[in-house]
Amino acid sequence: MSTVDWTVVAVVIGMAIVAGMAVTRLSSRHGAISYFTSDRNLPWWAIAISNTATYQSGNGGFVMLLVVYGLAANWLWWASWIMWMPLVAIVWAPLWRRMRIITTAELITLRYGGRPATVGHRAYAVVGWFVFSVLLIGYITGFFAKTIAPIVQMSELQILLIFGGTTALYTMFGGLMGVVVTEVLHFAIMVAGCTAFMFIAVAQHGGWAEILGRISAVRPEALTQIPPVIAAAPDNSIVLLTVLVLLLQGIFFAGSPTAGEGSTAQRFMAARNERHAMAGQLFNCFLALCFRILPLIGVGLVALSVFWPASLARQVPTPPGMTVIDDPVTAWAELIKRCQLPPGLVGLLVAVEVAAYTSTLSALINWGSSFVINDLYRPLVPRTTVRREIWVSRFTTLVLFVAASAVAILFVKQMVGWFMFINSAMVIFLLPLSFFRFFWWRFNVWGELAAIVLGLPLSIIVWFGLDFQNGATHPMWQGLGLLFALSFVVLIGVTLLTPAESDETLARFYARCRPPGFWGRIRAHAGMTAPAAPPIAPLIANSILGILACLGLVLATNAVFVGDWPRVLAGLAAAIGLGAWLVWRIFEPSGPAGGGECEPTAAADPGTCGERQHPTI
Repeated sequence: MSTVDWTVVAVVIGMAIVAGMAVTRLSSRHGAISYFTSDRNLPWWAIAISNTATYQSGNGGFVMLLVVYGLAANWLWWASWIMWMPLVAIVWAPLWRRMRIITTAELITLRYGGRPATVGHRAYAVVGWFVFSVLLIGYITGFFAKTIAPIVQMSELQILLIFGGTTALYTMFGGLMGVVVTEVLHFAIMVAGCTAFMFIAVAQHGGWAEILGRISAVRPEALTQIPPVIAAAPDNSIVLLTVLVLLLQGIFFAGSPTAGEGSTAQRFMAARNERHAMAGQLFNCFLALCFRILPLIGVGLVALSVFWPASLARQVPTPPGMTVIDDPVTAWAELIKRCQLPPGLVGLLVAVEVAAYTSTLSALINWGSSFVINDLYRPLVPRTTVRREIWVSRFTTLVLFVAASAVAILFVKQMVGWFMFINSAMVIFLLPLSFFRFFWWRFNVWGELAAIVLGLPLSIIVWFGLDFQNGATHPMWQGLGLLFALSFVVLIGVTLLTPAESDETLARFYARCRPPGFWGRIRAHAGMTAPAAPPIAPLIANSILGILACLGLVLATNAVFVGDWPRVLAGLAAAIGLGAWLVWRIFEPSGPAGGGECEPTAAADPGTCGERQHPTI
């Protein structure tokens, strides 16, 4: 990299530090409420952009998947996302905002009662902070280091210290407000940089026609938009059954720390009101599923036309003109090195990857630190000061980053093998929780503890013990399906074999949250005069509309790159038509699902709803 390139990278990092430090005073004026929820004042557009930036942990990951599996690889994440993203917007976003809590761990003492709930609350905080946060941050950090190492000519350790350290710095001082501000900035950089690179890479490799022709000649199955029923090539472990299992899991991903819970739910808790939370997630569907991915698919297809994975080379002779690439994780960087780029553009592309990485890292660090302060430190030190609270949160941010950096070194060696575990298998036992917590009054704290304590060990034993991680010994869909079925057996079995929560505890939770589902007896016990929970039928109808709209969107996105214009037009028509209908149903007060939200009022009990309100966006 030239001096100009390094200058561009330094400017981007400097802008992030300045933006994070600029809101230091604002982020800490009211202690943890300001630091971790931004005083519950985030607008819908900031929620959407912030969440989208958080999801894009690295551009190299998308390129890697396309090089290994072809165009159908997008379904490894699309399948679950088109399910959970609209479901979270319609059902769970208002619930998280309505509870008026700071962390997702607080839900446990709100939902359950007694000493076991307190233990579960603390256990969830520990697992969320030092297990899931460390593993997730370690994985994306290792991925990032391996992705840019060929360009910056640094060791993985140097990359961790320089780029990860600066991210931890501005996250420590800026809190959630600093995270959101920098994520909005980084999102703009990511989109602009990736789009420019796509057009340059396509032009320098002969144009779309030549690129598609080259892929069709050597790997025609790689242009398949929908995964085949059975493997179409020696390297293709993505089959339709894998997608179907991921679709099923996606219904329940609202409770995953990597999806609808975690840092995503933190944004909903920080929203101005329920409608801002819902609107932010709906707009996020478009940004995350289509807008951000379009240039990356284009870059991935260019890489697919010139690189031949070493795993495939061991099975099939390498065609003339193709370059064998030992590790597909480096495909993004190797393509940058192949292109003749003007001074400064290489630096911009490194900055793009830095922006993607730091957006996710900062969100996860802030989310993990929130558990330490709100759920572990505050109960132990109830008389602490706001100043001390903020400094403890900053210290835990540093500890979290150091621990995750150590873990990252392990992930660097086997990125592809860990991909499906980190993104799906690791959290499977947590997936049913959101449904059981909110829809089934009988679910108790012992079922919750079983998921928290047993989930990760059992997932590791099954996934790696039976060798599902590479799809060679057994198809991935079998491992995912087995873990998913096991999670239901364990959680339901433990719940039914242990006592139910008291009616008083359940009534308190219902009064605060008003969840949909099987709560009629509890509502009657509560004797509430406030509005009832939203009816199930409109929620189901709206969810189906949202899922179909997202499906049309992703079908059009894949089809545009292979020139399948009938599918593009049909997909866009479905996305626009059904999406517009959904928005009208949700936000029109006189519509089937209209009516606004219910916030506590000064005259009402804090745990109940007062007069129904109709806030506007």
